[in-house]
Amino acid sequence: MALTILIDFTGFGLIIPLQPFWAQHLGANAQEIGFLVMIYALAQFIFTPLLGSLSDRYGRKPIIVVSLLVEAVSLVLTALATSLPLLLLARLIGGLGASNIGSAQAVVSDVTMPNERAKGMGLIGAAIGLGFVIGPALGGLLSPLGATVPFWLASGIALLNTILVLLFLPETRQQHQAAAHPKGLSALVSGWENLRHTPALLALIIVNLLYTIAFTAMETTFPLFTQHAFGWGASQNGYIFTYVGILVVIMQGGLVARLVKRWGEKSVLLIGLVLMAVGLSTLAFSTQLIWIFVTLGLLSIGDGAITPTVSTLLSFTGSAETQGKTLGLAQGIGSLGRIIGPYLAGSVYLLGGPTTPLLGGSILVALGAVQALPALSRMRKIE
Repeated sequence: MALTILIDFTGFGLIIPLQPFWAQHLGANAQEIGFLVMIYALAQFIFTPLLGSLSDRYGRKPIIVVSLLVEAVSLVLTALATSLPLLLLARLIGGLGASNIGSAQAVVSDVTMPNERAKGMGLIGAAIGLGFVIGPALGGLLSPLGATVPFWLASGIALLNTILVLLFLPETRQQHQAAAHPKGLSALVSGWENLRHTPALLALIIVNLLYTIAFTAMETTFPLFTQHAFGWGASQNGYIFTYVGILVVIMQGGLVARLVKRWGEKSVLLIGLVLMAVGLSTLAFSTQLIWIFVTLGLLSIGDGAITPTVSTLLSFTGSAETQGKTLGLAQGIGSLGRIIGPYLAGSVYLLGGPTTPLLGGSILVALGAVQALPALSRMRKIE
């Protein structure tokens, strides 16, 4: 499953440094580029919980296969787009195709014991991070060959991934997990209903939302920040994202599992939130290159600790029969954060200047940690 995620996010990472410039080529302004990010995340928000619920009912493998095919189609449409509306349609379809992460995490939950789940979730996170290391670097190398070359390659990678899943990924959903699940919009309703009865689930969902808003706000405005402070362009920012990805890989590729074994998921999560809050706030005042690397290092280590521990703790809040729905709901909430974050960041950037999204993100992460403390302190780990 980690290999599938690696290939998937390598293809996704390929287009990250290039998408804004392709949109500009088609006549998009900064607000419309933000809308591209929003529409992609909106599709994920709508479809991730639904696909998670469908994977509980029909199996993980078919859902992952179909979503990868949809992703390949969206990348072809992106490469062929000749107008901004066509590009928006392509990114909307791409958001649907990218809604499979909840199903992928459910595979990990299916095949790991509770005390080994942090390691499994960490490998998923490491695969995502490694994809973001390889993808942007490869996209930067290929872009001189033509503006659409990386999109075509990313589409081919998605098709290759589909074949690998069909051939090598076993179905992990147990037969007893096929109990009746709500479909369509009722899956969303039932997911939200669970929040009222599970304080720990609600606290973790809020952490996930606030953390994601903060991270996507930084991600959206960081190129503008570095352009303002250092005169950087796309290539320099691509190198920085590769640096961030390397640190996340180091964290989630094994270090998080060791830290969890020593201190537990709850402590590692809270430490990660503190590091991210400190990293965001100090990044806002970084005026030299060395401090950019130091503060992004703190932020990246925090990010690398947050993602797998939140996923692991979420998996402890429900039964085996609802793993896909719970993790799918969490990913859907993360997508909601990716809808809010870019537009919120652009607005406060215009109102308060380049540092405002970073400082605001730091406050949000700190608030997430504070509100989660009571529920996490009462949460009992499943052995």
